[in-house]
Amino acid sequence: MSTLLVLLLGSMLINVVAMNGAPHWRPFTPMNDEFAAAGTLALAHLIALPPLVLGSWLLFTQLLEPLAMTYLRTPVFVAWVLTIVPLVEIMLRRCGRSIPERPGFMALMIANAALLGTALLASGQLQTPLAVLGFSLAAAVALGFLLLAFTALRVRLRHADVPAVFGDAPLSLLTAGIMALAFMGFTGLFQE
Repeated sequence: MSTLLVLLLGSMLINVVAMNGAPHWRPFTPMNDEFAAAGTLALAHLIALPPLVLGSWLLFTQLLEPLAMTYLRTPVFVAWVLTIVPLVEIMLRRCGRSIPERPGFMALMIANAALLGTALLASGQLQTPLAVLGFSLAAAVALGFLLLAFTALRVRLRHADVPAVFGDAPLSLLTAGIMALAFMGFTGLFQE
């Protein structure tokens, strides 16, 4: 549980920094509302995680384990991520709510630790396809919650009176650290 929490918090921090950082690396067309961008990114993860994690689990249990090639797990999962992410981009373009921009969206989704990390955790720990599907949906919802919570904190802190030393990035890192400490209280709640 704590591994997944660290993975989701790190992914959330990278996503928020990419959404608000360099303008040419933003994942979506210019949006006035940061919550809309965070919500769309959460939706992209909700679309991408279940097929990605279920497919990687099936590849691992049905192909790599029987052939005793478990050492190829990470490269195979990276190839699977590279297959799923363009399909998610196509689905978001057809939906038309917010149009993904290149290279920001592709780079953000491909290099996202939540996608690969959730697939790696599921392949090593879960036994049934239903458990894998539930795990991936829960991870997507948790990442969406963290993205929206961090975006809300960032919007509130932008208008706060903060010393210049704690400007943009240091304040984001401190906030992420405090959020990580707060969410670490959930580690003993569920048994693994």
